[in-house]
Amino acid sequence: MRLADMKDNEEGILVRFEDESLAVKLMAMGVLPGSRLTIIRRNGFGKTLYVKVDQMHLAIRKKEAECIELK
Repeated sequence: MRLADMKDNEEGILVRFEDESLAVKLMAMGVLPGSRLTIIRRNGFGKTLYVKVDQMHLAIRKKEAECIELK
């Protein structure tokens, strides 16, 4: 399952990143494989997802969320 496919308040565990440059950026912020991700909400046009990752909150573009695989 991809992060972009999840619904609001749905939860998943990060398995891997499909984009290496995105992986480097997110891993530097502490978003690591095994992290628990929860969709908090989407903006009005669905282009940005507000996500809780363990104990922090991030805004992730839908394009980037399509490169994040969860289980």
